[in-house]
Amino acid sequence: MGLGAGIATRRRRPLAGLAAASILAGLVLCGPADAGRLTSAAGTQAERYGRIALSFDTAVTVKARISGAVLVITFSERSPAFAERLAAQMPDYVSVVRRDPDGAGLRLALQRPYRVNVQSAGETTFIDLLPLDWAGLPPPLPPEIVAELFARTQAAEAALRAARPKPPEPVRLPLELALRPNFMRLSLRLPESATARFERDGAATRLDLPGAWRIDDTATRGRLKPAVAALSVEGDTAGARLLVTPADGYEVTHTRDADGVTLDLIPKARETKPSEARAADPTADVKTAAVEPNPSSGAPATAPVQPVAGASAKPPAAVARAAVIRPAGPGLVFPFERMPAAALFERAGIATLVFETPAPVSVPSGDPILTPLGPPVRTGGFVTLRFPVPRERLLDLVPVGPTEAPTGWELVAGTDLAASESLSAVRNAGANGRLGVGVKLPSPGGATWLDLDGERIGVVTGHGPKPAGIAKRQAFVDFELLPSRQGIAVLAQADDLLVRPDLDGVSIGRDSGLAVSGVARATDAPLAAVADLAVDRGPWEASRRGDVRELLRHQLEAVTEASRVARGPLRLTLARSFLANGLSIEAYGVLKVAVAEDPVLAGQRDVSLLIAIAAARMGHTGEARRILESDGLKSDPEVRLWQGYLDALAGQWAKADGAFRETAGILERYPDDLQILLRSAAAEAAIEAGDWDSASRHITLAGARFPERPLRDRLALLRARIDEVTGRTTVALESYRRLAEAGDGPVAADAALRAAILAHASAKLPLTEAIDRIETLSLTWHGDEIETRAIAALANLYKEAGRWRQAFTAARRADALRGQSPIARALHDSALALFDELYLGERGANLSGVEALALYFDFKDYAPIGRRGDEIVRRLSDRLVELDLLDSAGDLLQHQVDHRLAGPARAEVAARLATIRLMDEKPLAALQVLDATYLPELPEDLRRARALLRARALSDLSRTDLALETIEGEPGADAARLRADILWTGRRWREAGEAHETLVSEAWRQRAPLDDKERTDVLRAAIAYGLAGETLSLERLRAKFADPMADSIDARTFALLTQPNAVRTAGFREIAQKATSAETLRSFLTEYRKRYPDAAVPERGKREGEARADAQGPATPPG
Repeated sequence: MGLGAGIATRRRRPLAGLAAASILAGLVLCGPADAGRLTSAAGTQAERYGRIALSFDTAVTVKARISGAVLVITFSERSPAFAERLAAQMPDYVSVVRRDPDGAGLRLALQRPYRVNVQSAGETTFIDLLPLDWAGLPPPLPPEIVAELFARTQAAEAALRAARPKPPEPVRLPLELALRPNFMRLSLRLPESATARFERDGAATRLDLPGAWRIDDTATRGRLKPAVAALSVEGDTAGARLLVTPADGYEVTHTRDADGVTLDLIPKARETKPSEARAADPTADVKTAAVEPNPSSGAPATAPVQPVAGASAKPPAAVARAAVIRPAGPGLVFPFERMPAAALFERAGIATLVFETPAPVSVPSGDPILTPLGPPVRTGGFVTLRFPVPRERLLDLVPVGPTEAPTGWELVAGTDLAASESLSAVRNAGANGRLGVGVKLPSPGGATWLDLDGERIGVVTGHGPKPAGIAKRQAFVDFELLPSRQGIAVLAQADDLLVRPDLDGVSIGRDSGLAVSGVARATDAPLAAVADLAVDRGPWEASRRGDVRELLRHQLEAVTEASRVARGPLRLTLARSFLANGLSIEAYGVLKVAVAEDPVLAGQRDVSLLIAIAAARMGHTGEARRILESDGLKSDPEVRLWQGYLDALAGQWAKADGAFRETAGILERYPDDLQILLRSAAAEAAIEAGDWDSASRHITLAGARFPERPLRDRLALLRARIDEVTGRTTVALESYRRLAEAGDGPVAADAALRAAILAHASAKLPLTEAIDRIETLSLTWHGDEIETRAIAALANLYKEAGRWRQAFTAARRADALRGQSPIARALHDSALALFDELYLGERGANLSGVEALALYFDFKDYAPIGRRGDEIVRRLSDRLVELDLLDSAGDLLQHQVDHRLAGPARAEVAARLATIRLMDEKPLAALQVLDATYLPELPEDLRRARALLRARALSDLSRTDLALETIEGEPGADAARLRADILWTGRRWREAGEAHETLVSEAWRQRAPLDDKERTDVLRAAIAYGLAGETLSLERLRAKFADPMADSIDARTFALLTQPNAVRTAGFREIAQKATSAETLRSFLTEYRKRYPDAAVPERGKREGEARADAQGPATPPG
């Protein structure tokens, strides 16, 4: 009975709405008229009823009643006569029709008694003749009439809206909430022109904002306790209103300033008695006594405050950046909002100026000598301008603006140049044997290619502000470095030349390696000439001829027989003889004794230099360097030669190469054995610097002096290295093989290492065999740079083979053995880059979760710092979640939140942490981290995600009302499902059933099988309605889903849950118990990941027991 009444009520509502629409159309569209004229009268006979349609030219009220067997129709207005054929059109219903003489109505004689129903639709009235046994609703209006009325109604509403001005769109005002230890603050940001009125409404405070405003209280939902008892927001065309009711024990204070309005909810001050105040503050008496003057003392009550020792009245001055002094001459200033990276280089008398900026660049007016050759030309993100170089002028590029933060550049044509950093090319050789060239450009910008006059020039800009460029042209086989004042310009001679900025400068190379024959450079100016050298060629070589043992015995006897005063020069001669014959330890001892006995010798240049030479040849390089860097020897050219030798031993190739080139004249005057030693070191330094011509010259000169086997093998190794870098791979491999088999110990080890690296790089040795060879070498050779290079080569091969643990272990081993060597530092940097690629790049795509965790915790000292390190930690936490290690994942993110991040980034990571805490069944911890990282202004997606997580945590803590309030008004499927879960967890069964039914409200109309999630929602709705005793809701659910559920695996379960009095059955109780104890977090997180795929954590890994249960398959549902 009740269900039928409900259906009848719903069917009447469309007719009621239609009647209202017809009235509106009649009132709006039909204007007043003197009399309504009946334009047509038509009759139709349907299956069970007859219909008379009377059409007028204006809206006329028509009434109808039956008197006996006569239908009496009256009009509100008289209508002229009109020909009608109702009797002919409706013979089964009407026999005779008569018009009233006054035109006010009609009378129709009916064939039998009928019920009459009148419906008006605009200017047409429909009179239906229904049989006496008619049941149900009367016949509806014709569809075309309904459509016409609807269209006329829409047109009338549009006309009304057009006649009425549209109110302005209200401006959203987010209500921000901030929590402090002793009060709560609500704030709205308003312009100064906005009017804000405060009113007291009992204990509550009302804020009225007249105008087009809309207060958004989304951020405050669920966060008002304990200070706010109620908060309501209203809005209409007149303005917006906010009513804040404080909780017991709190009061509201408000302020209005230039930024907006603020409402503070502070605890009420408790009235205390003086004795209570004194008890609460035991220092009150002491403070009072301290400020009361002593009447018996003549001293003043207060004394001047003395400054604290060491404190400065002035703030510390900021460290000033050294300013670049502008040279004199005319210039063109190019201003920018922020100084861009720039480059200035010269080619064939034309200077090219390049700015790296997306902003348009215009040429300012200035001196005619700085007239550009054309308008600025844009190439991607770079703008190029070209100027002819003025005669007898030098073009320079200097920064303009504040010294700490310049804002532009000035092109200056002067007679001199500003101070700048001169750059030069250095050789970069990778472990794969490919050659590259690098330039140490400070703070490099971007790179681009320019096509200038048919030449292809690669340009790398520099950020400055101090200019840094190439002072003079440097020519290579595959490219040229053009002279530049700022940045780098590379003239390409090869089509596949690569020019790219690196972290420490600019790298230049080719995929197949550069074919470089050396740098074309002028010899640097020699140092001041030295008349007498500490190592004199004549006496030195004389000491090596004849019977050396007899010579040394005579010199030693002369020293022992001489007086104390005469021993000094004799000992110096003996030491020279020892050194000339390779007895460095004996020479060192003699010199030390001579200096100890004769203080005059200690101050002589030759003695200090000989001691340093003896120490260097003994391997005591630290002592030798200290002696050579003493004040008395700093500017000595011969000392500079031996400093270059020490630099070569230390691997400081650029300094060593410069020293050998500066002292070339002194080296020519040295004895042959020392020339062989020093030239081999000079050749290696030249090779490392990329000067193959100088290296070949040193090797040739040293080889012509008949070196002994160790040095002869060393020179052969250096020549093989030149063959390698100049592309003669086969010759180099053969030389390496021969030296590895028959060379001296260190040379053989070095040759074996280089042979393995080169053979693998040239695809002549498989990766595994190359690793085996170098591993064998690293086990058999220890203690010098060869071991470090072998470890570095192994690390690179391990990376190529994907053996990440061995690669990191090799880097750590190199750090432990020779952490300060350039090779070890480069390997350390490579390990840092590898760590970054594994966890943030594509290399780690195939890395398993366990392996990723093990590598991180074993080698986390290679993790990058800053934002990239934080991102690695976040990704690692995802891997921990996938392995079901929720505690460890939460601890990692907790450290990020507490110590690393701030602002929105901290709030985003806190949302991930809260998700993990929820998955770990720690809702209170999730709620605490969300509240501790709350910010009033966050991106909308992040704010919404945090609101959903907070509501879920509150629901798990049984704070159902607060959870619902937190997501009130939030749209979307994820919010709807969370709302249903909250009601289910709170055991609000009727509302929970309606919420779950709403989730599948349209699924039953689609006539398609229900998926697992939809069937679960239907079953939950049935259980909830059953527990709530909602019989009508359960009948509605059964009527909707009986057919879709009948063909599913849950058909029996659904039938059991929806049968009459099902709640009393044991099967219902069993199903309800399982459903109410089932966790709903997984479905919530599934919807959460769909909405926020980047911010959500991955799905939790399964424990061993859960995995076995899943493998066994789902259990059969009860019933």
